[in-house]
Amino acid sequence: ELLASVAQSSAARSADASAELLARLGEPTLRAELLSCSPESANWTAAELLQRLRAEVSVTEVVSGFSSRAWQGQMSLDEATSGTPFFENNWQMGVRHKFNFSGAFGWFDIQDDVESKLYGFKPFARHGQPQTMEEASERTPYFLLNLNRVDAGSTLYGDASVVLSPALVNNVSIIASADTGGWTALCNSTQKRPEWLPKNYKPNCKSAPNRQALGTLQHTDHLFLMNSDYWNVSLSRSICRMLAPWGQVPVAGRDLIHYFEVMPAANLTYPSAIKFVIGSFPSLFGAAEGDRLRRWCLQNKWALVWSLGLNLGNFSANFWTAGNMTDHFASNWRVVDPEVAAQVGANVTASADAERRFELLWARANLTRRIAEVENRSVSNGTWSIMWSEFEAALSKN
Repeated sequence: ELLASVAQSSAARSADASAELLARLGEPTLRAELLSCSPESANWTAAELLQRLRAEVSVTEVVSGFSSRAWQGQMSLDEATSGTPFFENNWQMGVRHKFNFSGAFGWFDIQDDVESKLYGFKPFARHGQPQTMEEASERTPYFLLNLNRVDAGSTLYGDASVVLSPALVNNVSIIASADTGGWTALCNSTQKRPEWLPKNYKPNCKSAPNRQALGTLQHTDHLFLMNSDYWNVSLSRSICRMLAPWGQVPVAGRDLIHYFEVMPAANLTYPSAIKFVIGSFPSLFGAAEGDRLRRWCLQNKWALVWSLGLNLGNFSANFWTAGNMTDHFASNWRVVDPEVAAQVGANVTASADAERRFELLWARANLTRRIAEVENRSVSNGTWSIMWSEFEAALSKN
């Protein structure tokens, strides 16, 4: 019922927004911006450009990041490998671990309001406190639409990401034009703006996500307009990243927070719900946690892709720090794990000695980590960049 309602309303909102979106796609300023990043698309008509954007959205990855380390109340590698046969949401984890939902500074009450009032999911019998797994299962984990084609997936939320199966997400995705957790802190009039919020996070709250303007993967014209207006950014930022050759247009830190949020209204059962998994090379390659991630993929017959990602060393980027980062990232670094691919039957062609080379590189990374641990230091991001270059040269052309 919820999916049918959102599909109907989003179709109408998207159709109503098409004329304005076409007008913006034809503006001289945007055309000049496209000329610098994707000259071919700058010559397309607005209608042709819109058609291409819709086509890109239909095949864009839907991803969710999680940490390889245990993190109370959040998805982690520990949770993923605990034997639960599906990708859990926070409520399910909380019920399973008998979590005190009345804590966390009232966040669970806010999250419940977002999911029930903005998205339209079934309310709990007790506000912000599901009592059973059946109640918790009425909700879903949070994902994002990877319009910026970020190599690490949902990099602000952990050092591993799952990419959902297109066959699943095409029919069950409910999309908001921006991160709803960010909206609650930045715009929700019922909540006092916290003092710790970054001063330069100043969205146009009149264009914030709302119940009447949700979308689906088939209907997103209005979401592009709302996202652009909410963050006060040009449409060219995401268009350039989507249409230019991968990595030609670097990703800025602020781009990482300008995503569409996705709620897949379905039970994300293993293994069919997941298409493949992304692991952070600097965080996990050659590490015990990386080995666990590989075993999890093998168990579920998923391909594993390694990514260099942001490679920021000891700095941990998240939603509230990324917008202040001044660095730019090519964000086009991915290499398929040849051993996992061979064992799960992934459609990847590898040379005869790819697995041997992988094992040698893994052993070297493991030794590098152990030496750093003995010396009570971390491995520098410069070291990981060098090792990635060698890794990619040895395996990317398999």
